[in-house]
Amino acid sequence: MGAINRLYRRGRFFVRRVAMFDRERVMQFARQSAKLSKAPVWWVALDMAYCAVRYETTFENYSEWDFRILKRRERKTYMTDPKSFHLSRRLNDDAQRGIFDDKLQFAARFGDELGREWVDVREIDDAQLEAFVRRHERVISKNPGGVGGNGITMRDTAQIDDIPALRAELLETGQVLVEEVLVQHPEMARLYPGSVNSLRMVTYRDPDDEVHLLAAVLKVGNGGVIDNFSNGGMYTMLGEDGRALHAASDEEGHPFETHPITGVELTGFQVPLYDEILALVDRLARRVPDLPYIGWDIAITPERPVVIEGNHNTGVFQSKPSVSGIRRGLLPRYRAAMRF
Repeated sequence: MGAINRLYRRGRFFVRRVAMFDRERVMQFARQSAKLSKAPVWWVALDMAYCAVRYETTFENYSEWDFRILKRRERKTYMTDPKSFHLSRRLNDDAQRGIFDDKLQFAARFGDELGREWVDVREIDDAQLEAFVRRHERVISKNPGGVGGNGITMRDTAQIDDIPALRAELLETGQVLVEEVLVQHPEMARLYPGSVNSLRMVTYRDPDDEVHLLAAVLKVGNGGVIDNFSNGGMYTMLGEDGRALHAASDEEGHPFETHPITGVELTGFQVPLYDEILALVDRLARRVPDLPYIGWDIAITPERPVVIEGNHNTGVFQSKPSVSGIRRGLLPRYRAAMRF
């Protein structure tokens, strides 16, 4: 029965993917993957469809983790976005998801671990907003329900001279959460000073109250003001000591041994205050017992690590084989921790 249910789930997922089929985007991923082998693009597209059913990959997953060059036994080791989604739906309490879907709820719940001042524009007047703005050199405004770095604007407060107009704009655009911009640790700023370079730490708290770290990721901006992979950023995986295991890669699969703007070497980069980061995510995971599977975005200030946000339906991060030489995914690690 379990095998039948799995096949049904995979088939249903594939049908949904076909229904949302964007031919040009799929062919973009197929062409990108075809560069790794001598196979024609049409054959790669067929293999992408096969992997969508057999391994529950998205077309993005197929390209991001170089499925074209992986053997069957290697493909079977990869966690994928659909598998992660199924786990999130099964493990995390639907009724509690608002804590993470609404950044204002998150700020209220985890305020002592944020390390930054914030306001809800709907709850203050012009005078209070002006006092907040004048206390900080830069502020960032967010749509509380935004995802993937969307609905975010960075502002230099010296250029803000009309507070009522600013408040009206924030209310109109829905960017009602305004925060001071974190000053990051000098080592993190050395990587790339244009964005807050963060970590994605994926945790699972098991029924025995042990917190497992499933993935540790270093995200780095590259020309923009945010470090998100979908907005031009790059990432690399971290080892148990917080050191980058290999070069970083961006959404198009470009490898970066060194940062193209700052020239800082990415391979082997040591994340500062890593023991404190591990302690922080352990504390965070224990604060939401009804949501045991979470991806935490962590920033590092000169004094301590702080939490940016949590993701109850976290994306999946793994080493890219053509960049790292690592041809084994994190599915066995997830299975060992979650006992499935």
